[in-house]
Amino acid sequence: MKPKAVNAFDILIASINYVVISYALSNMAMLFRFNLLFVLFFASEVWVAGNYWNRISSVIQNRWISSALLALCFIAHIVVLYFGGHVVGAVIPF
Repeated sequence: MKPKAVNAFDILIASINYVVISYALSNMAMLFRFNLLFVLFFASEVWVAGNYWNRISSVIQNRWISSALLALCFIAHIVVLYFGGHVVGAVIPF
């Protein structure tokens, strides 16, 4: 079993990565909201959430705490999206 400090560091890094990657994928999904590529970016967001939950569950080994941490990180992602804003632009083909 890993020391608690290493586990806490793993959780912190995984949580920050989840929030940042979800923020980027949300921006791309909003940018492509009128395009079929929206489905790709939304599905990637779902995959990232599942991957994050699996990673945290393997470290914590408690499904309830892992689910609560996923919910907190999702709320943090929404807060960053709300206060940070989203990418404004248009998709220009090559």
